[in-house]
Amino acid sequence: MVDGSSRTAKQGRKRTAYIVVAIVAVVAFLAMVGVAQFTSGNTNPSSDGAAQGSSSSSNENANDGSSSGHEGEWVRRDTKDSAAIGDVNAPVVITEWTDPRCPFCAHFHNDILPELKKKYVDTGKVRFEFVTVAFFGEQSAAAGAAMEAAGKQGKYHEYADALYAAAPEKGHPDLPEKTLVKFAEEAGVGDIDQFRKDMNDQTLIDAVNGSTAKAQQYYGIQAVPFFAASDGESAMRGAQPVENFSKFIDEQLTKADAR
Repeated sequence: MVDGSSRTAKQGRKRTAYIVVAIVAVVAFLAMVGVAQFTSGNTNPSSDGAAQGSSSSSNENANDGSSSGHEGEWVRRDTKDSAAIGDVNAPVVITEWTDPRCPFCAHFHNDILPELKKKYVDTGKVRFEFVTVAFFGEQSAAAGAAMEAAGKQGKYHEYADALYAAAPEKGHPDLPEKTLVKFAEEAGVGDIDQFRKDMNDQTLIDAVNGSTAKAQQYYGIQAVPFFAASDGESAMRGAQPVENFSKFIDEQLTKADAR
């Protein structure tokens, strides 16, 4: 039989644990979103329907970069990273959280990113790094795993090109396995059999769900596309006009003394 004092002590420890978790979540939220310099004029937020994500935890490594003067912990700068475009040593890195079934992610990829690539990426000023998330159900997770599977063969960006180019003007696309394999063929993925095996690997699916959980629960991201700058304190949300992105990036380049 447990006496009252033991029960009270146990309840106190539980309350303390909950408080610690809440504080960590709030600090992370403030570091990423609350302190973020959101730009105005968000004409295309991805809020059409409830965002769905896994509650599983992420195993991504975190670096201390949430304060001004340090790069955000989301910055990878990996020379072998297929889910990135641009010079690994570019003065500014923009990270995008993207869902393969998000219509506004497709709009950004198809209509905005090419202009930004020409102006900033091809000139060595900016590097874009992409984080695959699944805000819109199991098909998003499966398609995200397919993007990561293509990335294992160095074709993440090419696969994203093929996938987003086929996106409907409105709504979320139907992405069965047959369609996902077709995108791999269009993207020039060399070993389709290996791709099919990888895209069905639960490890990759769990990784996408883990990134989703971290985006939602740790960073407080509730809609995609979402963008964070490498300064560790500035962010932007939605597929906004290219002029808004240019202003945002120019501010980052000025801050990095790289214009």
